[in-house]
Amino acid sequence: MSAAPRLRGMLVAVVLALAAMLAAASGALGAGIQLDRSISPPQAVVRGSGTQVFNFNITFTSTANHYEFTVLDPNGIPVSATEVVQTPGAASPITGTRTWSPPAGAQAGRYQAVVRFFSSTGFEAEARVTFDVADQLGSIRLVKYEDLNGNGSRDANEPGVPNWTFNLINPQGNPSDARTGTDGTVTVSNVPSGTWRVDEVMQGGWVAVTPTGGQVAVPAGGTGTFTAGNVRPAPLSGTVWLDLNANGRIDVGENGRAGVTLTLTGTTGLGTRVSDTTVSIGDGTYVFPDLMPGTYSVRMTTPKGFTATTAIVRNGRIITSNVGNPNNNFGLVSGSGVVTQTPDVTIDKRGPATALRGQVFTYVIVVRNNSTFAARNVQVTDLVPANLTLVAIPAGATIRNGVVTWSLGTLAPGASRTLRMRVRVNANTTATRLVNTATVTATGLPPKRDTVVTRLRNPPPTRRIGGVTG
Repeated sequence: MSAAPRLRGMLVAVVLALAAMLAAASGALGAGIQLDRSISPPQAVVRGSGTQVFNFNITFTSTANHYEFTVLDPNGIPVSATEVVQTPGAASPITGTRTWSPPAGAQAGRYQAVVRFFSSTGFEAEARVTFDVADQLGSIRLVKYEDLNGNGSRDANEPGVPNWTFNLINPQGNPSDARTGTDGTVTVSNVPSGTWRVDEVMQGGWVAVTPTGGQVAVPAGGTGTFTAGNVRPAPLSGTVWLDLNANGRIDVGENGRAGVTLTLTGTTGLGTRVSDTTVSIGDGTYVFPDLMPGTYSVRMTTPKGFTATTAIVRNGRIITSNVGNPNNNFGLVSGSGVVTQTPDVTIDKRGPATALRGQVFTYVIVVRNNSTFAARNVQVTDLVPANLTLVAIPAGATIRNGVVTWSLGTLAPGASRTLRMRVRVNANTTATRLVNTATVTATGLPPKRDTVVTRLRNPPPTRRIGGVTG
C-alpha cells in the first residue's frame, strides 16, 4: 500500500450532546450523550505511518471545568497518559480536535478513543468511538439482491435489497456489522486487509438461494466483495367449480367443488424438481403455498361422475419472487358433460379467384368463436382436390388420405385462428376450375363449411394424336 493513503488516515467524529437536567432534591446536574457518525465496521489506520483524527463537540448547560481524552488499546489499557484539558467557565459548546498515530510496534487490533466531560460538580458524560489498527488497508463491499427467478445468480433486472444487515468478523477476529443502502450495497473503505468472515442476517419471509455466509479476501489497496441473493416464496392457487352451463367460466350462481385432488409438478430456478398434492376446500379453492421461483404445472384429477369443462392441466405456470400465480381454475359438470348450448363458430376460406396451371398459391382459413362461451374440441378439415398438390404439410396440421386436419382444441369466446395451406396446380390438368371446401366442427356444433372456386386462366395442354405406320 502506498504511503499517501496511510498518511491520510481517517476522520472519526465524536459529537457529545450534553443536556442539563435539574434533579428534584439535590440540585445535581445530569447529562445525556448522543453519538454521531457511528461507522460500522470500524475503519482503520496503518500502524507506523497513519494518523487517526478525532473531532468532538461538547454541549452542556452546567458550568464547565475540564475534559479528558484517552486512547485505549485492544486490552483496554491507555496507550499514553490521559490528556486533561482545563475549561473552567467555558461557554457551550466546546469543540476540539485530537490526533493519534500508532507507532510501528503498536498492537494490531481494535482501539477506542474516549472523551469525558466534567463540570464544576464532577463527571457528567462520556463518548467513545472505535477504530482498528492494521498493517494494510482495503475495502469490503456487500451486495444484497432479490433473485426474482431464483437461479442463484444476479440477472440484469434483479433489484438490490436495502437495509439488509451483515455480521462481520475482521481478520483480527473483531466483530461488527454493516447494513446495505438504498441500492442494496454498502462499501466500507479503510478496513484491515486479509480474510473476513461475512454472514447475512436472514429476515422473515425470505429464503436464501446463495450461500448465507463465507470468507471474503480483502486485498491491500483493493476491494473484497460478498454477494447474497434471496427470494420470497409465493403461492400457486385456483378454484375448482361446478360449471353448470359448461362454458368454461365461473358465472354468478356457480359454486366451488370441495375434495378435488390437485397435483403440482415443476422445477425451481435452481433446477430442483418439485412435486406436491392438495385438495380443494369447501369453497372450491386450493393453494400450493411458499413455492420457490420456477416453472410449474398443476393437474386436476376429475372426480368420478363428473366431466371437465376446462383443460385438466395448466402448464407453464411461472412463479417469481414474491409474485404468485393465481386463477388456475378447473371446471366440472355432473355426468357426461354434454353441452346443450350450440357455439357460434364461423369458418371463412379464402383463395385466389383465378390461377394458372402449374402456379403455387395459398388458401387461408379463418375460424372464429363468436360465442360468449368457449367452443370445445374445435377441428378443421380440408380435402385436397385431385387437381392440386400440397407443397408442404401445413403448420399444426396432420394429413391422411388427402385430408388435412387441424385439431384446435378449445377456442375462447371471441378468439380466432388463422390457418394456411400452400398448394400447386397440376400443370397437366384439363379442368377449367378448382373447387375446395373447408369444414369446421366443435362440441355441440353441426359441421360448417366454406368453399372457394378458382378459375384456371391458361388453356389446358393439347393432347397429341398420332398414328403408327410401317
